[in-house]
Amino acid sequence: MPSVQVFVLIVFSSVFSLFVNGVRTDGIPLLAKELDVADNIEITVDEPQLLAITLEQAIDLYKKSTVFIDAREPEYFTDGHIMGAWNIPFFFELTFKLDSLQGKDSPIVVYCSGDECGSSEDLAYELQAEGFTNLYVFKGGWTEWSENGHPIGP
Repeated sequence: MPSVQVFVLIVFSSVFSLFVNGVRTDGIPLLAKELDVADNIEITVDEPQLLAITLEQAIDLYKKSTVFIDAREPEYFTDGHIMGAWNIPFFFELTFKLDSLQGKDSPIVVYCSGDECGSSEDLAYELQAEGFTNLYVFKGGWTEWSENGHPIGP
């Protein structure tokens, strides 16, 4: 009998929580918002932005020596990564290094494995919360970059 009561309590709590979240003006979205795709990477930053970019746009930013951050786990980074990309597993160290090398409004490209990997968006949102304002997420990631023969590191 107690297991039925626990089940009913869990169901009631879940339904009530979803209802309250839906009613609140500052409720948490149930599904992640799809990132807007950058039409142009030559833009002036007036307010924080987080945009998805294509392979061609990633290449343009790479040629301009933009910082690329690999959001994958260190062992995947060690197996191969975009040449010159950073992979710093501790968020505090990453923000400190970025802060000391460039301004918070300098462009940064974050990537992970590919379209299905959400780590790049998660990291980009964390960087945005730390005050970085010019962030791009390369959705094609390591897979698209390496399959198209662009510079890679060991």
